[in-house]
Amino acid sequence: MNPVSVSLTLTGLLLCAGCVTALAWLLTWRERAATPPLRHLRLVAVVLPTAAVLLGVVLWTLLHVMLLWAPGSGALAVR
Repeated sequence: MNPVSVSLTLTGLLLCAGCVTALAWLLTWRERAATPPLRHLRLVAVVLPTAAVLLGVVLWTLLHVMLLWAPGSGALAVR
């Protein structure tokens, strides 16, 4: 096990956890709006675009962690 791979994996997991936490906060923030039209406005203007970015970051991070640990990747091969 390469210590660099392990540290990058842990960093990726922390990033994914942060994105999930931010998404949960966004959904809670949307529900705290005073009126239904304001909730809808927050959903369309803020929550959906931000959720798309956060979920994209999660998928990108998980893809790269999987590529990091793929057999024969050699991206961080130590000679």
